[in-house]
Amino acid sequence: MVMQYRGFNFGVIVKGDSPFKTFKDLIDFARQNPKKLTYGTTGANSMPNITMERIAKQEKVQIIHIPFKGTPESQTALLGGHILAAAGDFGYSLIESGETRVLLLFKEEQSAEYPQIPILKDLGYHFPYPMIIGIITAKAVPDGIIKKLDEAFSKAMKEPAFINGMKELRLPIMYRNSKDLDAYVVQNYEFFSKLFKEMGLIN
Repeated sequence: MVMQYRGFNFGVIVKGDSPFKTFKDLIDFARQNPKKLTYGTTGANSMPNITMERIAKQEKVQIIHIPFKGTPESQTALLGGHILAAAGDFGYSLIESGETRVLLLFKEEQSAEYPQIPILKDLGYHFPYPMIIGIITAKAVPDGIIKKLDEAFSKAMKEPAFINGMKELRLPIMYRNSKDLDAYVVQNYEFFSKLFKEMGLIN
């Protein structure tokens, strides 16, 4: 692995006119109405699905997962009133137009793009949500070449065109060098391997 240059925005969204103003409102509804809270994701056992089910387990509520083929389908279902919430990535244009509202961000660090939105740990959910966009190479590439590539890409991250492009897309710029990225991936691999075994998803 060479380096990470950005992350992604994932979270829980509802319609702009939804009565759910906060994520607590959503959980309170689920607690008072077992199996009535429907939410969509991009598929069964996807990271948004796993995260929502872990939250439901921690909160001791029963929610209904509706899998879709992709984000456009789940957002269309949300806007059409077919589900009450959607979990996953989201279009910033719908947020800024008021058609949808973000209640919770699936992030480990506070968002510069949406600083007013709580992240997982703010609400007492202490588990990771790794989402890495970066540069990788074949394993056999020498360390010296990795270092030069890291230097070149990290330099490019400082270019105004890159910074402005990320701002326009409302995407977070996140840098990890090769060593830190390797350690981060290993840490999460171990965590999710244990979790998936507990969930019966792998042997």
